[in-house]
Amino acid sequence: MKRNVIRRDEMLTAQLKLGGQPIELAQYASTGLLAIAVGPRGNGKTNAGLLMAEQLAAQGWVSVLIDPESELEALYGAAVPDPEALRASLDARATRIVVVSAKDASEFVPYGRVILEAAEEHRKPVFVVIDEGQLFSTSSRAKTGDAGEAADIINQFAGRGRKRALDLFITALRYTGTLQRLLFANKNLTLIGCQEDPTAWSALAPQFKGSQIGYSDLNALSTGEFFCFSRGGVEKIRMPMAKALKAVAPKAKIIHRALPSTFNQWTRAMSEIPAERLEALTDPVVSLLGAVAGLTSQPMVTGISALQDELEARQ
Repeated sequence: MKRNVIRRDEMLTAQLKLGGQPIELAQYASTGLLAIAVGPRGNGKTNAGLLMAEQLAAQGWVSVLIDPESELEALYGAAVPDPEALRASLDARATRIVVVSAKDASEFVPYGRVILEAAEEHRKPVFVVIDEGQLFSTSSRAKTGDAGEAADIINQFAGRGRKRALDLFITALRYTGTLQRLLFANKNLTLIGCQEDPTAWSALAPQFKGSQIGYSDLNALSTGEFFCFSRGGVEKIRMPMAKALKAVAPKAKIIHRALPSTFNQWTRAMSEIPAERLEALTDPVVSLLGAVAGLTSQPMVTGISALQDELEARQ
């Protein structure tokens, strides 16, 4: 059966408002949208996906939320009972936000097949949100059974979605080692949240080349803050809360991480570090940590001198 070349007309006027400059989706009309949010648990990745799902649902998409924790039914209504019900919903397009409960790859596979089939047949805009992406798209090369099929389905979302009006948002705990490389290779909207592990910087650093953003900037991000890489460049954003989540979430005070700012605070902080841990900071270890953090020679020399002074004072 012959098909006309797909035109993403809905993209031409659509926007995403994620807390920074509005993202004009006309820039994604020829590629589709593949968004990835990276960061530890509890940093706002799920909210980012829900916010995008709500905004796109209001602009003509059907948003399908893959819910591994059975948390989203309280926000958006009961999950579809089976793959056949999902197919009926995608055919009718009357429900703009559809919840799919899938706790693992085995439960995801039949729903993933239905999404691909509906996208192939209708080619009308669908936005799939996959929370806890590492449950369904493992980076392991030894993919077998349902885990392998789930990863292949998500790869098809990413690789074939643009011609089927199928857009994707997926979360990852780390920039490497959690999702299939194909997803990272094809992403065109990236949200990077707080990074607490300095060793993660080596994988992230190329993203920030030329931006003057370093590991300390990532480590200082609070919950809901991200560096957003879009077709318009990179900017730091504070993600608004999704409407459904805002209706039930308690209000919380924004807490920013801060280093000690007075001599007494520094003295107290240093005194809480056991001497054994300071002595473990040998020259090779200090050099490695400095390289991971992207420090220049001057702060490295200053830090090493301060460490030596502290150790001498404790003798």
